[in-house]
Amino acid sequence: MSTLLWDGHTLKEGVGETPLVVDSYLMRERHVVRWDLHEQRFARSMPVDAYPFLAAVRAALPSTGQWFPRIEYYGENHFGLQIRRAPALRTTTSLWLSDMPDPRTQPLIKGPDLEILGHFRALAQDHECDDTLLVSADGTVLEAANGAVVFWEDPHTVILPVAEVLPSITVQASIPLWEKAGIKIRHRNIRHLDLPAWCGSALHGWTAVESWGRGSGQITAAPAPPVKPWNQALWGASKSA
Repeated sequence: MSTLLWDGHTLKEGVGETPLVVDSYLMRERHVVRWDLHEQRFARSMPVDAYPFLAAVRAALPSTGQWFPRIEYYGENHFGLQIRRAPALRTTTSLWLSDMPDPRTQPLIKGPDLEILGHFRALAQDHECDDTLLVSADGTVLEAANGAVVFWEDPHTVILPVAEVLPSITVQASIPLWEKAGIKIRHRNIRHLDLPAWCGSALHGWTAVESWGRGSGQITAAPAPPVKPWNQALWGASKSA
């Protein structure tokens, strides 16, 4: 991994700070699923113009291979880029249910709550799950610590949360594909885990939730619709720099 810092004109090697805002995305041979939406989400989360930095990021990223870069904002006009190799990707997801309601302070911005989200993921892994399911104080399912969660009422109806969650690029990129295919999109808060579910992230794409973890045990999730056609469609529409 290497870290490049923005001096207002160019990116140079350095040591990053604790970020206030971050974004990351899987890059395959210079292609990213809705790169523009990632940049827009990042840019609107700060009071300064991020686009000169973002243009430099596109130029600095490797031209071949599979990468998982992270863009970072430290405050004022200070930015950084972590160039990271992509980790192994999973094809299914198991989500652990914590007894603690969602503790995030700024759920609509990616960055301020990284430490607690990392703690939640570590707890999930301690319980042999991939990630933690975030739930509100009234029991509403929000999202995973590191991904969106959607439910399927039937193979032609997907349910998105009404509650405030991080604007998911995977969800935003999928909505026009679903609409074109005749998939009905409903907005409803879910409080029970009896419906099939998907977990979506920029790294793993859509993965079917195969189990829900509680305490030291796991419950098999309802069988979900296949994710492969939708992941292929997302990458089929991906753009290069």
